[in-house]
Amino acid sequence: MVCHDTTGKYKKVPTGAGMPAKDINLKTIAENVGHTSRANCGACHFSGGGGDAIKHADLSGNLLHPSRNCDIHMGGYDFTCTECHITKNHKIKGRSSSVPVAEGATECTDCHSKTPHYSGGLIDDHLNKHCKTIDCNTCHSPLYAKCKPTKTLWDWSKAGDKKRKPKKDKYGQEDYNPKKGEFKWKESAKPAYTWSNGYMNRILIGDKVDIDREIINITSPVGSIKDINSKITPFKIMKGVQAVDAKNKYFLIPHLFPKNKQDKTAYWKNFDWDKAFDEGMKAAELDYSGKYKWIQTQMYWRVTHEVMPAGSALSCVDCHQSLKDEKTCNRCHQNKEGIDFQKIANKGIDFEHMESAGRDVSELKDKTDYINFKSLGYEGDPIIHGGRFKKLPLKE
Repeated sequence: MVCHDTTGKYKKVPTGAGMPAKDINLKTIAENVGHTSRANCGACHFSGGGGDAIKHADLSGNLLHPSRNCDIHMGGYDFTCTECHITKNHKIKGRSSSVPVAEGATECTDCHSKTPHYSGGLIDDHLNKHCKTIDCNTCHSPLYAKCKPTKTLWDWSKAGDKKRKPKKDKYGQEDYNPKKGEFKWKESAKPAYTWSNGYMNRILIGDKVDIDREIINITSPVGSIKDINSKITPFKIMKGVQAVDAKNKYFLIPHLFPKNKQDKTAYWKNFDWDKAFDEGMKAAELDYSGKYKWIQTQMYWRVTHEVMPAGSALSCVDCHQSLKDEKTCNRCHQNKEGIDFQKIANKGIDFEHMESAGRDVSELKDKTDYINFKSLGYEGDPIIHGGRFKKLPLKE
């Protein structure tokens, strides 16, 4: 019923593992079920991590009624979630970056062709060739959390200071909660780009980790520049500080929410990590050595929503520094009367306009090499140095 309620009155108990609240009329809700909506799906997915827009880079309550610039599919065409996440026999297509459960992958090419650029312009052929190497959202979701700030850092080690007063950042978000620790937020953020073939490395409960590493990736994409199935893909990196068992070398699971008034082990009641870890690991059926260590972590969350209108995709110049100067497309093509190569190369997202509309993008204005080719394994701009599987004779 959480998926099919049309009354807006269905609700779950926060600590009830999905069970419905006792004060709702299940008969009334059962008599008013219908097709799913963004509100149904968002009741869970907008709040991943304990609140609106916390972990997901591109999912928030703003998608209930988004503008077309926030998300062209939901805001421009009023898509429901199931128009992309096609469902058969209650198996919902989609693959999360964070958890391994998958009931089929959802791709842009489920609706669009593998050569989706057909405006009749000169660069259509170039753009369609890009599709072999670049994930659609790399260009068409050049920012995440455009509609609402998302949490980018969650430091559990700072929790427990009842005297510390939370301060609000420039987005109006609090930087601290004594129950959960210290936070950082970002609105209209540039994704991190890496190679991905659709699979993810994941650390699961009980997996041994190298606790001496500076940063541990809880999830990370599989792929490389040499893998023909890999594409340059945008991700939000969720940074954290979490506890590991210093002896057993796996992540610790704390007992947080009190079960009842007599519960003396929940962290949110007594702020005692040792008791919380001991109780939590018993529930997980894993040993707790009694010694813990705080380590830095990262989770890669693929950016798949908040697709912008086509005219707001990354421009050629945003990525290719070689096109920023006087010589642009005429590096290879002959000049032709009536065709403005400079205009073609610069057509795309306007960060200056976005800043004037209130978006936090000042550091992105006039930026080029947007996806950082060298970090992806290229020698430099592929227009000059060639692509990953061939070299072009364009060096001067």
